[in-house]
Amino acid sequence: MSLLFLLIGVAVIGGVVLLATGRVRASLPEPDETPAMPALTDVPVGDLSAEAIEQVRIDQALRGYRMDEVDELVDRLGAEITARDELLAQQQAEIDRLRGSGGE
Repeated sequence: MSLLFLLIGVAVIGGVVLLATGRVRASLPEPDETPAMPALTDVPVGDLSAEAIEQVRIDQALRGYRMDEVDELVDRLGAEITARDELLAQQQAEIDRLRGSGGE
């Protein structure tokens, strides 16, 4: 029984050494030259809102993005869109006010 464990240990150590030295390649697929865009089926077609961007989740892959960085970017995009929506609403309200007072 101990001979069996010894043979298994030698085989495992030999396999690790072969993988580490690059003599045997792991059967992991190489990434494509041009990665496809993720299927963003949760994002509505048309105008995007900060809430829609916050709901987006990108699939994880073996050599994919760091999720904390992606989440930080999505948070920043959501904040930027919210700020711009508020600014546009203020500007539109000012335009409407000026148009309403201009006819008097």
